Amino acid sequence: MNIFTPADIFFVISSVGFVILWILVAIFLVYLIKITHSFSKIMKQVEKDVDEIGDTTKEILYQIEDSALFQFLFGKKRRGRKETK
Repeated sequence: MNIFTPADIFFVISSVGFVILWILVAIFLVYLIKITHSFSKIMKQVEKDVDEIGDTTKEILYQIEDSALFQFLFGKKRRGRKETK
């Protein structure tokens, strides 16, 4: 009498395959979560640095506009007309 039929062998192999597949998917998801967290930290740092660079650039532009050489070459700032209501 045959103990294992081909269907039984198929179900055992497919069950083991699915377990291995889900273990690999779980490992992949753990790494994906770690990568997403690292990317989020990097983006926050980049945003902070961009804001600092923007502030520094504005300060430099204000200092250049206030310099005597800039005012001599380009004149003083012209004020716009105030709108009357």
